[in-house]
Amino acid sequence: MTQRIAGSLLVLTLFLIAGCGQELQKENEALKAQIKTAEEENVSLKGKLQSLEAEKSTLSTTVEGLQKQVAELEKGLEAAKKAAPAAKVPPAKSPATKPK
Repeated sequence: MTQRIAGSLLVLTLFLIAGCGQELQKENEALKAQIKTAEEENVSLKGKLQSLEAEKSTLSTTVEGLQKQVAELEKGLEAAKKAAPAAKVPPAKSPATKPK
């Protein structure tokens, strides 16, 4: 009788372990799939990051060039402002003499 109970407990334990093992295996496969998806997203994001960094570099160079152009135009404008008043000053009028 004791052997029969022990055998039954052993069989019951094996069924429980087998059932849990299948659940764990399914969960493990689902986690592996999530990891694969996350790794693919990571690779994609790294590619996008490299592309954005290259674009940032290009835009930085463009901005620097535009800033230099603005500085040059401002210098030209200042020079034009200084030259303009000197050119616009009318010649000094001599006092008109009245005929006597």
